[in-house]
Amino acid sequence: MTLIIFTEEPSMKETLNALLPKLAVDRRDVQIIAFDGVGNMEKSLPAQLRAVSKERDTKVLILRDNDNGNCAEHKARLVEMINRAGLAGRARVRVVCQMLEGWFIGDTNALDSSRHLTKPIPKRLKTCDPDSQPNPKAELRKLRDGYTEIKGAQAIAKHMDPKNNRSKSFRYTVQAIRCLTA
Repeated sequence: MTLIIFTEEPSMKETLNALLPKLAVDRRDVQIIAFDGVGNMEKSLPAQLRAVSKERDTKVLILRDNDNGNCAEHKARLVEMINRAGLAGRARVRVVCQMLEGWFIGDTNALDSSRHLTKPIPKRLKTCDPDSQPNPKAELRKLRDGYTEIKGAQAIAKHMDPKNNRSKSFRYTVQAIRCLTA
């Protein structure tokens, strides 16, 4: 069995590379394909899914940010692509609320342990619902001058604890990965 994970961005790939071993997922069974933004993803994904559908022992996970959009619409559009490719029953879609950095805010221990931030984490971020933060990336930029998505993911993700994250979208994604690799 192979799991192919399609991500909207390279920073999500970096995060998954750090996260998968913590979920006891054999990396040899997973291929991560990172797109360069949601526009590139939605343009290229139908052909990629059709190609994958021919491999009967392959399952698919699609991850994209919500970016303060309509989560149900984003998911419905991606599910339709899955159905058109003939992958129904072998694929899942997870919409990250609002963006990957919300997952990082959901694990403030990982933020502390990474030593990537240069300013203290405000109490409000330690107790907030990370999925309701309108712009988690902007929050992290306030805590580190020059914050970049890739370097942030590389520094923070390796400290994340899959069992200790306040982000529901993170927990649902972990659940999907476990289900697809079981």
